[in-house]
Amino acid sequence: MSDNDNERPRSNSGERGSDRGGRGDDNEELATRTLRIQSKRYYVDVKQNNRGRFIKLVEGLPNGSKNRISFPMAIVGEVHDKLASFQEFYDKIDPDTERDPPEDGRLKSDDIRAAQRKIYFDLKENKRGVFLRISSTASYGASRQTIALPGEGIAQIKECLSDFLEEFGQEEQSSIDLPEFKEMRIERKRFYFDCGSNDRGAFLRISEVTSRYRSSITVPRQGLEKFTGIINDIMGQMDAK
Repeated sequence: MSDNDNERPRSNSGERGSDRGGRGDDNEELATRTLRIQSKRYYVDVKQNNRGRFIKLVEGLPNGSKNRISFPMAIVGEVHDKLASFQEFYDKIDPDTERDPPEDGRLKSDDIRAAQRKIYFDLKENKRGVFLRISSTASYGASRQTIALPGEGIAQIKECLSDFLEEFGQEEQSSIDLPEFKEMRIERKRFYFDCGSNDRGAFLRISEVTSRYRSSITVPRQGLEKFTGIINDIMGQMDAK
């Protein structure tokens, strides 16, 4: 059984202030929808920050803890299509027919490569039924994101993404093509170079990541030429010494 709660009120968001931690949160919430599927609540939030718009799925567990995963708005259409494929596969499963699934319980798998991470979709079966596990490889040293969605809830999440994509995704879909992300390793540090865009234009985010901390800077597109010029000047002066 599943049902939709009110869509807009901020109090229904899967990310209340107490869930965000002590740091300031620059994410602006544009819309939220709550779904009750079996014994869990699922929150679908549309948010935006200086990196652009994105959708966050939050799985509320019966013990009060939460699992989360987020997708840039630019790939939400692809996520929607994957869910449609898994829904079609799930709908063909006859619950009254005995099956002999693989040892790991996996019935169908697929994935999406999105910039610096990969998103995995695994339809699995255990004693409690069929469920879709969606997980994302770690980004910039962050912990792996994973949620589990009962098979009967795939359609509800898919329709929710479809509605939000139609309302909030047009601007993102028409955005300029940006270079793929780059990364490099120096000693014990990793540096990530990510291009993005927002209503102020394109930008480059450079992130320095170690096992103990992460820091980032953002350089607007119009400042990149001067930025690289200064770096080249400094390199020339260092090489001359």
